[in-house]
Amino acid sequence: MKKYIYSIALFFVVITFSACDDFFNPDTNEILPESEYVGSYDELYSGYMGIAASVQTVADQASFLEGLRGDLLEPTSNAGREVWDVYNHESLDGNSFASPVGYYNIIMNANDYLEHVFEYREVNPTVLSDDDYEGLIGGVIRYKVWAYLMLAKIYGEAVYFDDALTSYQDISNYPVLNFDQIIEKCRSLMIDGENGVDGLGTIKWSTELFPNQSASATNLMWDRICPPSECLLAEIYLYQNKFQKAWEQCVSIIKNGGEQEASYQLNLSEYNGEWKQFGYTFVRKEQICVMFYDYSLKQTNRYIQYYSNTYPNEYILRPTEVAMDRFANQKTSANIAGDKYRGSGITYKYVNSDWVLEKFLLGNETSDKIYTNDVQISLYRAAEIHMFLVESLIGLGRFEEALAFLNDGVGSYYNATVGKFNAPFEDYPSCLYQTSSTSEKANRGIRGRVDLAKVGEFALTSATALDTLVNMRRLDSLIVEETSLELAGEGKAFYAMNRMARRWSTTSDKSWAQQWIDETGSANPGNLWGIDVQNVWAEKIGAKYTNGKGAAVTSELESSLDNWFIKYDLSE
Repeated sequence: MKKYIYSIALFFVVITFSACDDFFNPDTNEILPESEYVGSYDELYSGYMGIAASVQTVADQASFLEGLRGDLLEPTSNAGREVWDVYNHESLDGNSFASPVGYYNIIMNANDYLEHVFEYREVNPTVLSDDDYEGLIGGVIRYKVWAYLMLAKIYGEAVYFDDALTSYQDISNYPVLNFDQIIEKCRSLMIDGENGVDGLGTIKWSTELFPNQSASATNLMWDRICPPSECLLAEIYLYQNKFQKAWEQCVSIIKNGGEQEASYQLNLSEYNGEWKQFGYTFVRKEQICVMFYDYSLKQTNRYIQYYSNTYPNEYILRPTEVAMDRFANQKTSANIAGDKYRGSGITYKYVNSDWVLEKFLLGNETSDKIYTNDVQISLYRAAEIHMFLVESLIGLGRFEEALAFLNDGVGSYYNATVGKFNAPFEDYPSCLYQTSSTSEKANRGIRGRVDLAKVGEFALTSATALDTLVNMRRLDSLIVEETSLELAGEGKAFYAMNRMARRWSTTSDKSWAQQWIDETGSANPGNLWGIDVQNVWAEKIGAKYTNGKGAAVTSELESSLDNWFIKYDLSE
């Protein structure tokens, strides 16, 4: 990794502004010497897009690694040794498939950009407005935070540095932070920022790139290329069990989706059958942060190549039986077996005599067209934010609200006569789930949107503090199950498993639950904090193995929370 970091740190690619479509296409003939970097106004913007391009190149990796380490994916006979080693928990020394170098590229580019923009600002204090300056810096900090958050979730540790590595420096001079330390660094970067600028500022690319033009789906897409602060902070706070703060961030981003257009609200605009679009195309009301690709501009990711068994694709990975059974065992609102809008034929499908992860292949499926798919990769979408919202409400003990958002939605709680929600939803502004578009008013909930039966209603009868804590743990398990269904293949479920295992581990900080613990009169009521949750998910993952590795993998995951991370030698 040292050699690779050195090679990319010496120069920074400048992206031409000849056309907006070229922003994610670095021109390798325009490599800018360090002495000339960020010397003009345009380079401030092209440098930013260069960082976005570095995110684009690594956006597919989490899907593969998360699916192989969780219970979604298994390698096919076409997969190489590196893929099998990840799956079988073998040594990964020098394994390029599992390498974290792409995430460090983002961090290095971000650090380099920030240093030069800070210098540029000192020399040219009036070229950029304060809003644009803070928007550029805020966005780059968020890219950096996203990269560190991914390193934490995948590898459990990361080399942390804020310096711009513009000449060879041994990264061993920088500290290696553990999981919790990285999460806290991400939080402080977002809130405190760098050089007096936090990670909250935004820039409206739809305005910068298309001045004096009315909003359209095309130009609004550019506002979705950087993770919003609310999404990052909501996830960070959930890892820190700061549920009230996570709730506030979730409500904020849902509201920011638009009071009139009803984006990010899981309403009737994307009800039932429309769900299948989320895997392979841009859906403005669902996708919050997206990495876009255009085959005609040679922008591609590996989803089609790895998941499709239609020639000329490689077909490296396929869904496991246990993952497909999870969908098949769901019940619809009419008590019929099967997840009809997310299951067979949508998330997975039997094609060419084998199973494929179909979710990303639906755009063009024929052999003469499938390789041309412009599959978009969502870093965050509305359903995930609602999952975060449900998880935060569970942690706050607000089960009725949590289950409404998880199941049928909150439409039935809205009082049209007075124009606001009934209890316990009084704190939610009516514009969040009651918009001017009458056909899209009703928030449907995560499961309601795909017409599935309600789950978790056992928690509504929590009579004691111990009941509350027991039901919190049970509902956290439902969060993992629903994440595995809704966000299959999007690099989310395995990390949710890990988060729950850590939350309910023996060494976990229990202060978030102190009010209920105090009522029970026990430091660990019912022995809820221990290894039970860890073991449950370890066994579920082990159950996917058909090659005799299941028992060993289960035992490894049960033995230590550290074994839930990919172990990669950072000195490679």
